[in-house]
Amino acid sequence: MGVAVRTDGVTSGSRLSETTPRVEFTLMWAFLGLRSFDLAQAGIALASGSLSKSINPALDAGLLAVVGAESLLMGLWLFRHRSLRPYSWPAAADFGLALLVVASAPAYIAPVARLDVWTMWAYPVTLSSAVLAGATIISLGRVVAVSGALALTYLVVVAFPLANDTSGRATALVNAVAYPGFALLIFFVGRFVRNLASAADSARKRVVELEKDRSRALVHDLLVYLRIDRFAEADDQTRGVMVAQAQAKYEQMRRYVDGGHSEGDLRACFDDVLQLHPRLSINNFHIERGVELADEVREQLERALDTALSNVEQHAPGADVAMSIRLGTDYVTVTVSDNGPGFDETATPQGFGISEVLGRHLKDIGGWSTVRSRPGQGTEVHITVPRRES
Repeated sequence: MGVAVRTDGVTSGSRLSETTPRVEFTLMWAFLGLRSFDLAQAGIALASGSLSKSINPALDAGLLAVVGAESLLMGLWLFRHRSLRPYSWPAAADFGLALLVVASAPAYIAPVARLDVWTMWAYPVTLSSAVLAGATIISLGRVVAVSGALALTYLVVVAFPLANDTSGRATALVNAVAYPGFALLIFFVGRFVRNLASAADSARKRVVELEKDRSRALVHDLLVYLRIDRFAEADDQTRGVMVAQAQAKYEQMRRYVDGGHSEGDLRACFDDVLQLHPRLSINNFHIERGVELADEVREQLERALDTALSNVEQHAPGADVAMSIRLGTDYVTVTVSDNGPGFDETATPQGFGISEVLGRHLKDIGGWSTVRSRPGQGTEVHITVPRRES
């Protein structure tokens, strides 16, 4: 006998995902909406008279204009990239400008007016910068550092001048905590949503792969029935056998299309498969009824047995076939062997049947197979599936 080949299969290709880009685009729009609202609120505040409380109205209005222009440019950049990630220079520039605006507050707002959000427009606007940091930075430590820097700057500018105002200092402290609070909230919510999007993309990709594999498996099973030339060249007796075989395959395909299932009993599974291969000379074997398998396991076992017997029909016509079954506590192992010509495992590439049906498809349900063969010494296939759902 040759060296055993374990056929666990490989991961197939995948299609481009769609959920993650949509989520990133939605998060981007949410941030831009928040920033636009904050800027509109600040503009209304200045226009309605808050500049009268400013100690430097020109600087006050000028800084808001700079923040507005920067926000517009950043919005255009984000819209072009359709995502807040990765963290790059526009976000870094926004954070730097936020620090500058807050740190410059003593130059354009009197100490007593810095707790007035209607006058201290820099506070809500720079809170959106903390939100941006939480949404774009992937490191929790860096999110804390960036938002903490804004909080510390705000405390220095607002709380320190209020030496005799305990209530004012407490208010400033609460306001400062909002910077890391908002940033961390968005960080964790964003991570959760992105993980959901990634899971959805993986699930969609897996569904596409499964449908593709199932279609390929069906085509693989039907290839032998498309050889009309064999039917035309066969004698009447052989044609009768081929018609019966095609009828059995038709019934199997009809159950698949209609969503019906054959019995889950292991004996019924073997009966269904053997009806597909009436031309094979298979030694009698005995299996009791009552050995139940999960629907998915029974389906994959049936397909694996069909593949093993189809390979005998195609590559070892006229060979004798022996089948044996070993029922374990947790697994069922079926052995299919023939005395045909065999093949050189090292020189023969694996086709879809061995690599996929006997490989990855079985692995997906917790099973596996081994194929042993040598030229002139036949082929032996061991198929193992779990008795219970994995």
